[in-house]
Amino acid sequence: MATIDVFHYARADDLDAISDEGLKTGSLRWKVLSELREKCVYAWLAPDYDVMGYNENPKYICLRARVDASRARVAPMELMSAAYVNHIGRGQPKNEEIAARLIAAYEKTAVPVHEYQQGMFRAPEVLVEGEISADDIAVVKSPEAGTRGEENRRYYASRWSEHLIRVLSIQRTLMQLGELTAAAAHRGIAVRVAKHDDATAYLETYMLTETGEFFTVEKED
Repeated sequence: MATIDVFHYARADDLDAISDEGLKTGSLRWKVLSELREKCVYAWLAPDYDVMGYNENPKYICLRARVDASRARVAPMELMSAAYVNHIGRGQPKNEEIAARLIAAYEKTAVPVHEYQQGMFRAPEVLVEGEISADDIAVVKSPEAGTRGEENRRYYASRWSEHLIRVLSIQRTLMQLGELTAAAAHRGIAVRVAKHDDATAYLETYMLTETGEFFTVEKED
């Protein structure tokens, strides 16, 4: 069976426990009702896909885990973040209906790891079903500081720009994703459902009113 390497950031203080017990399922950060996420360990395709700033935090270490590819799916973490702020009402009123719709979209759009294509999601996280044994985990002492995550986010923005051009029925344009989103919101084609952030940017997530699709944009100053 094919195996792949995925990457997980953990607190350095937890390394002894991980060395004994491996990585457990579920998230301590976001407690929302996602059955898929709760039964998985979440990780990254590569260290530089991390959008939480752990790679720059000395309190965290990077771990490499070797897992069966059949256990791994890729999901849009940006939708989980948007669901969380709706669930707890951080910076906006609570909206459990929108939170549930975001979680449903997060779970529905998750794909087997080998089907993921660059730019499919803004923050692609790997969900590994079940616990990961300590025997399959190693510390990455010097994680590669690449640009794969940044490139993925550029592809994501480009893909959604192309999609909004079609939705808005406009000619080819130099408008960026933020401008296209504002135009779609002005026409009532898109509605904002969340204001949130990660270590890379302040974010807004929108829903296309006709199709129910969700997408996330970086908020410009």
